Amino acid sequence: MPWATALSALAAAIGLFFSATVASSSVDATRRQLDQDERQQAGRVGYWTESVDDLTDTIIIVNRSLDPVTNVELWWYAPDDSNIDPAEHEDVFMAFATIPPCTRLVFDHRAVDEYLLTNFGIAQGGAPLRAIQFIDSDGRQWLRNETGLRAAENEREDGQDIGNPPARQEPAEHCDK
Repeated sequence: MPWATALSALAAAIGLFFSATVASSSVDATRRQLDQDERQQAGRVGYWTESVDDLTDTIIIVNRSLDPVTNVELWWYAPDDSNIDPAEHEDVFMAFATIPPCTRLVFDHRAVDEYLLTNFGIAQGGAPLRAIQFIDSDGRQWLRNETGLRAAENEREDGQDIGNPPARQEPAEHCDK
């Protein structure tokens, strides 16, 4: 009967292997679900630009979630501007308090150009928009740029909080209602 003991041990080992595989798969699925849940609101916040002319873009930020996002920052990449010292910083930002739920902000390019010129000496078209940073309703900080969305930390370089954004507020399409 030694072969029966060996067969029982082999069956038990195979059973343990399949149990471990199922458990590992379950853990991976749970991890993916938690990551998706954590990103749910942040994934509904985005931005893009629309060209006005060769040097100017209108900036549009949208919050399609049912909760506001706070501590919003627009970041411009500016080391090539002669007035910006890249050793000191390469990004400049404009910050404001909040984007309400289901809201689209359309920034007047003249107000953005004036802000960059007045605060940093950056001429029109001298600094492309690089990213937005914000805090979701759970207090997590996010950075969205052209490559996607990632968790962030306070990564400020040079800029200021301006109070109310120089933008027109509109209802957001495809809001999570």
